[in-house]
Amino acid sequence: MKISRIKNQISEAATEACGYSPLTKVVSEEEINRILEQESGWIPVSERLPEESLNSVIGWDTYRNRCCFVQYLGGRFVLGDDIDSVNVTAWMPLPEPYMESEG
Repeated sequence: MKISRIKNQISEAATEACGYSPLTKVVSEEEINRILEQESGWIPVSERLPEESLNSVIGWDTYRNRCCFVQYLGGRFVLGDDIDSVNVTAWMPLPEPYMESEG
């Protein structure tokens, strides 16, 4: 039996037994967060916080299980006039404003 055939059989057996190939790359949580940020635009607060500003960002509020416009001030996320509590776990900047093209 050729070496390459034996390696293939071992790899196939490991895949069947474990559910993944022994050659599968192990990915760190930081790498997963980076990929999610690139693909979806969402930035986990555990990875990075927005700059403090009165400008809104979109936050994912786990209390309400929905998106909301929030500001990041004084080291915390503020919703509206600061009456409501929010628990933002991820955020994304707002897109640039719409500009009509000259024409």
